Amino acid sequence: MQDLGDVAVSAEVLSLIAAGKKEAALSAYSAELKTKLLASYSAGRTPIAIGGDHSIAVGTLQATMEYYQKQQGKKVAVIWVDAHADCNNSLASNLHDKPLAMLMDKYPHNGWSINPEIAIKPEDVFYVAIRDLMPNEHRLINDHRITNYDMASIDRLGINTVLKKLSSHIESHYDHLYLSFDYDALEGSTFRACATPNVGGLSAREAIHLVHTLASSSKFIGADFVEYLPELDHDGVSKELMIKLIDACWGFRT
Repeated sequence: MQDLGDVAVSAEVLSLIAAGKKEAALSAYSAELKTKLLASYSAGRTPIAIGGDHSIAVGTLQATMEYYQKQQGKKVAVIWVDAHADCNNSLASNLHDKPLAMLMDKYPHNGWSINPEIAIKPEDVFYVAIRDLMPNEHRLINDHRITNYDMASIDRLGINTVLKKLSSHIESHYDHLYLSFDYDALEGSTFRACATPNVGGLSAREAIHLVHTLASSSKFIGADFVEYLPELDHDGVSKELMIKLIDACWGFRT
């Protein structure tokens, strides 16, 4: 494992934010992050991106789709573990509600665009632990028949059955899988070190089991871990779990 350092916010990005051009600022930052991940892929590495806002996935997943989908013609499954669907295709709310809408080219606002060759197809998205949807997100998921193993499904089937179904489908239909894990997928009554803790989520054991199972696949090519805020982690419990989740990508679960 090698720490390749931070992708700093440039003066250009800060200027765009100050001017209220959020989409342009995200596009500029994502281009820098994309370049860094492409270099990791080209070097034969498996990148693990640790970020704040989940919108960093706009950069990480553009790199992933560029390298595997566009350049190699490979089929990539995107596993989105989150309390929220992040496919808000309206102008309302913050950009961290929108990364999947943007990546799927379902966000027609403020000049946003994505190369169709690296856009994520809705059928290649697999939600896990969703439990807080906006009405337009619910419509988008239903209209495009996006696979959604929400918390109700996990309660009904159990995490093992969900993982077996998910893993079996990916093994049969995909060349690779990328995991994007938002801290707020966790049980919000216990794990509150984020801006949007949400009650009724994954237990620590369910989350570790999920990450380890997916990362154990030979098709695993990378992951994001986002939204954890250490300044809100007053007892350090969440820090220990986040370390364990990242470690689970490499097989360390004790």
